[in-house]
Amino acid sequence: MYNVKEGVVMKQQEKHLRTLEAIASIHQAVGANLDLKAICKIIAEKIVEITGADGAAILIFRDGYAEVLAEVGFRKKFEGKRLELTMPAINYILNTGNLIFTGELEKSVAATCIPSGCGMKSLICVPIIIKDRIRGIVHLDAAREDAFDREDLELVKMLAGEIAIIMERTFLYEEIKEMSIKDPLTGVYNRRKLEEDLNHEVSRAKRYNRNFSILMIDVDWFKKYNDTHGHQKGDELLKRIVEILKSCLRASDRIYRYGGEEFVVLLPETPRERAYVAAERLRKRIEQEKFFGAEKSQPEGKVTISIGVAGFPDDGKNWEEILRKADSALYRAKEEGRNRVVLA
Repeated sequence: MYNVKEGVVMKQQEKHLRTLEAIASIHQAVGANLDLKAICKIIAEKIVEITGADGAAILIFRDGYAEVLAEVGFRKKFEGKRLELTMPAINYILNTGNLIFTGELEKSVAATCIPSGCGMKSLICVPIIIKDRIRGIVHLDAAREDAFDREDLELVKMLAGEIAIIMERTFLYEEIKEMSIKDPLTGVYNRRKLEEDLNHEVSRAKRYNRNFSILMIDVDWFKKYNDTHGHQKGDELLKRIVEILKSCLRASDRIYRYGGEEFVVLLPETPRERAYVAAERLRKRIEQEKFFGAEKSQPEGKVTISIGVAGFPDDGKNWEEILRKADSALYRAKEEGRNRVVLA
């Protein structure tokens, strides 16, 4: 005769065994893989397998948005999507620091988190916390009421802790990688990254029959400024010039410190004639800026820049040739009196 109590115990034991197996497979994945997305995908799949959830997702908070690192079971594809931090469930967790655990969503404190037309009844949302800061969310939902029990909640909390450890390691790795490709003074990319990006841009342009341009920029009479005001003021000048360049460029354009007071700007999808117009806009903007001490150290009392412009494919079939043409154009700009733009 079937014993209900024994059946419940057997189901609990089976679930506990699946949980242990899932944890073991996750640890194995962590040991073999540095890819945060791949690990989160495994975790999301295991959570659905163990809890019987209809859907699971793992979100990470970036600057001003939430990125869906992994998702399983949703009709609409969310993986890789960016979500607004003002979305109800995300906003609730960020503002309160509380998790969400309910089998009657419409009657819970998280009722406002239900998107219009959504049929979910049960919900678990657990924050991923790194050094007392919420950096992401583990999300589970089901269309039936009371789909999850306390054991499911403890599993998700435990896995959120595991993800936090993995994320922290990933963030550290990303920071170290960023340091290797960025100029420590100005925060823009360095020469090593420039060569890497130019190589990629040439390959992409050839494959899709596109063009791009580069601007080689030099700060005029920078040594005179440094000698007059000191290296600290010289550093501040370079940082301010970078800020101005960023404010005048598109989000897709990239700035690199080429060396000393020289910078390179990469303009994707831009023919050289349009790049010339953009360079003129930058030159005029710098000329109009009131820089500290310029009236004492700079000719005509202004900090100015000279710019050489070159583009693919008109000025070369490889990045070395294009860079060389831009450098030659910059040299001509300086020879012709500085504070001007010259096309290769």
